[in-house]
Amino acid sequence: MPPTSARPARKVRNTASPREQEGAILQAARQEFEENGIRRTGVDDVAKRAGVSRSTLYRRFPNKEALLLGVAERIYLDGMVVLEEATVGHGPQEAVVEAFLAGAELVNEDPLIRRMMVDERDALKGITNSVTGLFIEIVTGRIMQTLRGAGAQMPDEDLHAVTEILVRLVISFLDTPSIDESRSEPESVRDFAQRYLAPMVW
Repeated sequence: MPPTSARPARKVRNTASPREQEGAILQAARQEFEENGIRRTGVDDVAKRAGVSRSTLYRRFPNKEALLLGVAERIYLDGMVVLEEATVGHGPQEAVVEAFLAGAELVNEDPLIRRMMVDERDALKGITNSVTGLFIEIVTGRIMQTLRGAGAQMPDEDLHAVTEILVRLVISFLDTPSIDESRSEPESVRDFAQRYLAPMVW
């Protein structure tokens, strides 16, 4: 019996629209980054997995930085759906706690989020500011809306400032995690958020 050959990369039809091709490229990039790491992934690897030509990929994403930013934006938007669902039915302070806990779990469970924010942060030195800036912009705006929907009464200016502080605190904790691993346990994360973060919102 002949050996089973590896499954070929998925091909995008020649009739695929630019939107479909872009989606296939971003999906392929995410898989490559997850499986092989950000540093070791090449743009050509992504094109091959996506089933598109190098010229097609480069027209939409001229370099790996652009690819990573595209993937990061999708991940952050998907993550926001998770955070928003976690806050349903809670008041503003409880929403802060639940969102913070859900965010911590996302970082621990999503391999690419962890690579970007923790494991391969050094590999992103040239583009860290772009990725982090995108994260802050997307997450601050969406969490602010979520907290307002949960009943926060603070003026918009104050709510935006507090929300951005909370987001930056999350980034800081990810960037330099505690040497005490017990602090990453869900109950410890919840206790921290209840004690120190929730009182910031009213």
